Amino acid sequence: LFPSFAHRMPYPQGANAALDPDGYDLTLLPSFISGIFVYSLQILPPITTQIVTLAPLSTMKKFKEEGTTGKATPLPFSAMVVGGFLWSLYGHLTSDMTLIAPNVTTIGFGCYYLFTFRRYRHPQTSLSLHILGAITVIFSVFAAALALEREDAVDMIGQIGCVQQVVMFSGPLAVIKTVLREKNTAAMSAWFTVATFLSCSVWSLYGLMVTNDVYIWGPNAVGLLAAAAQIFLFLKFGLPPPPHAVDAIEGVPLKSRRGSAMSDDEAPDDVVP
Repeated sequence: LFPSFAHRMPYPQGANAALDPDGYDLTLLPSFISGIFVYSLQILPPITTQIVTLAPLSTMKKFKEEGTTGKATPLPFSAMVVGGFLWSLYGHLTSDMTLIAPNVTTIGFGCYYLFTFRRYRHPQTSLSLHILGAITVIFSVFAAALALEREDAVDMIGQIGCVQQVVMFSGPLAVIKTVLREKNTAAMSAWFTVATFLSCSVWSLYGLMVTNDVYIWGPNAVGLLAAAAQIFLFLKFGLPPPPHAVDAIEGVPLKSRRGSAMSDDEAPDDVVP
């Protein structure tokens, strides 16, 4: 499916090598691109990754306020844990600190999101398979990486990481049928979608212009398309209403419902008819 490790530049690679003309191939970069631009492409991807990692905090707050996860899927969060591990290991094997630094924190936050999701999980939502799948992938990849030669391990992790990236960034599209049927985006996170779009954009540039690594720019290009599709859904159906603004059962604004439910006999004494 993907070319072998030979398509990548020789070791040492890594982010720091991009600034060394003697040890890194910058022939893919147009002459007008300065070293400052290359350096910025090493800084921006980790920053945008942290934005994506922190984006679900607003979703966790919504779960706590409503007391349920509703129709949300845990797929992006389990994929976040797996991805953090895969790309941290990939960065270690390729000596790329630009990959290692942001993905370590991704693992921790991904576990927190899964724990929160489990606490407020909707009864009809299955979480066990997601957790079991994440644990299986992590231990299997780690064991295989120990057994394989370095270049073979990089290829294996890169290919699995490509699948993981697409799954994580496309996770919100799992509810696309619900969005189209109900004509609202309540099951999607606008903040996560925007953060994903920005992150995939800069990681695609980093993979193309700095590392020339298809395992980096390939899945992020797909993630960019998935984020664009989600943005289209938000543009078409609008942003979801704020929590508690609309009653989940009757679809009547709570303020109006309280007012209509109060009869004249139930009105407080200090209210003049």
